[in-house]
Amino acid sequence: MQLRIVPVSLVTGPLAALSVFVFQCANTDLHALTLYRSGKNLPAEACEGSWTYRAKLLLTRQSLESLPLDAEAAVTELRRHGIYLARFSSSIITFPR
Repeated sequence: MQLRIVPVSLVTGPLAALSVFVFQCANTDLHALTLYRSGKNLPAEACEGSWTYRAKLLLTRQSLESLPLDAEAAVTELRRHGIYLARFSSSIITFPR
């Protein structure tokens, strides 16, 4: 009998194929994870400046754990409301040059 290793994901089913879009509020440590690429559900009242797109992640444990946040709480909020707010250093996300 041959064993097959299947990666365990935080999310299974249709949500596992979704992308999570990360936005940053101006030059602060406030970030928003949203299921909307446009960011149209980002709360304007939570950000004194403007929201800036920073990255795209998959809605998986491995992907969300690349950020310093509670991945399970993020998935719960994304499922319920389509958005999750978190504070972490903006130097975590960098763009290749």
